[in-house]
Amino acid sequence: MSTSTSFRADKEILQSLDEIAREMGRSRNWVLNQAVKDYIERQAWFKRQVAEGIKAADKEEFATDQEMAEIFDKYGA
Repeated sequence: MSTSTSFRADKEILQSLDEIAREMGRSRNWVLNQAVKDYIERQAWFKRQVAEGIKAADKEEFATDQEMAEIFDKYGA
């Protein structure tokens, strides 16, 4: 069962949504539902990752200085 809601968006955002919908052969509603689903999944993934990180930290499972140096070297930090 679906229900409706509304929200305010800038004109440019709605134009972008409509363009995406047109290119996909879908409705604005479908694109918005997909975007919200993707956002919810991403937030759930992020929360799981944080929880795993906290568990690891509680177990004092930290990267070594050497491992951190390698990461910083790899990404130019």
